[in-house]
Amino acid sequence: EKRKRQTEIENKRRQLEDDRRQLQHLKSKALRERWLLEGAPSSTAEEGEAMKKQMEEDDLKAKELEESIQRLEKELEQLENGISASSTKENVAEETAKEEKLQLTPKVSPSPSSLGLCGGNMET
Repeated sequence: EKRKRQTEIENKRRQLEDDRRQLQHLKSKALRERWLLEGAPSSTAEEGEAMKKQMEEDDLKAKELEESIQRLEKELEQLENGISASSTKENVAEETAKEEKLQLTPKVSPSPSSLGLCGGNMET
């Protein structure tokens, strides 16, 4: 039982580090893309939309990774504190249910102007 718990802790730590690395990579990528967009000449509407969509997807992935990291940290803490694996699994199930409910609620996206992605005039 103790060996099984130790293995589970090690696996959670590995997953946590992987998620942190992925999150750091996504944040660096997003920062680089924003920097490139600021210095780039006006591109076509299609390119702008594609880039904006990709940035939104990256932001969503980053948010999901942050939530995963928080969940893994909680699970790891519980395992290290000796809470039984069965109660940990129950807590994970409860957290997953809560996260699913949150994902069902509509999210409000920031407008392009609030992100500084468009100038004062919006031409159509």
